[in-house]
Amino acid sequence: MKDNSGNRWYDNNPELKAFLQLLKFSDKANQDTIFNDIKDILMNYDSDLVEKHVMEFPLTEKRRWYDKDPYSWLAINSLKYLDKPAVDEV
Repeated sequence: MKDNSGNRWYDNNPELKAFLQLLKFSDKANQDTIFNDIKDILMNYDSDLVEKHVMEFPLTEKRRWYDKDPYSWLAINSLKYLDKPAVDEV
């Protein structure tokens, strides 16, 4: 997701950006484990967070690597609503 400055929402966080880049090239089993861990962090932060944003799932064919699966999309896009300590936990 891009903001008004032309950058993706996570580009202003170099550690998160690097983490997502590594995750992109991880094997499926590792990705699934990490998405589960992210889900747990999200639930601890705000148990309603995922439900609040599930309807934003893109329905177009033009998708990023994590947009192809609703579970990974929710995990990654929900990160933008976390505060810094919660993102640091990820």
